[in-house]
Amino acid sequence: MSGAPPPKPKRSIWRTILEFVVIFAIAVAVAVLVQAFFLRSFEVTSSSMYPTIKPGDRLIADRYTFYFRKPHLGDIVVFRYPPDGPNSLNTKNLWYWPFEQIGEILHLTHRLDSPPFVKRVIATEGQTVQVKNGTVYVNGKALKEPYKVPDSSNFGPVTVPEGTLFCMGDNRPNSRDSRYIGFIPIRSVIGRAVFRFWPFSRFGAPR
Repeated sequence: MSGAPPPKPKRSIWRTILEFVVIFAIAVAVAVLVQAFFLRSFEVTSSSMYPTIKPGDRLIADRYTFYFRKPHLGDIVVFRYPPDGPNSLNTKNLWYWPFEQIGEILHLTHRLDSPPFVKRVIATEGQTVQVKNGTVYVNGKALKEPYKVPDSSNFGPVTVPEGTLFCMGDNRPNSRDSRYIGFIPIRSVIGRAVFRFWPFSRFGAPR
């Protein structure tokens, strides 16, 4: 009587293909869900946030922070443009919201006229903002902004309505922001820019 183990049955080629398809489908589904609800990558196409963020920088937007709190002063946010367009606003229906987010990632919904904008939050709902000779005042107090490109513009005063933000680019002389396009609905915000992964020479969090 031989002690040799019985031969293993041959693996079907179709079973191998099916397993590969299932693994691939799971990987795609996970990637879509991560980008829809947690982290989303995008490329910056303008110089409006220079020198903090430059054209060609690739960033990661954190989508989950704003599930638990509203944007704060100083947050660098990514929002849909135009911010007041019908495709920029997410539904308030929580049952439909997950499908809307997934549809956006798959380019089935929220097809916008231009890439998302990235700006810095300067004032939040209920605050009064004014620009005098390039200095920004929020509720009468001048902001310390070492990151900005100086300018001599004047604007306001205006009070930020409920449910909106006042955002500006760090490159103040060359930024199409709330001074020109108005207040940014919080529902149009995609996420908070938290990490730059390209180019490697500028690897890290944008500040």
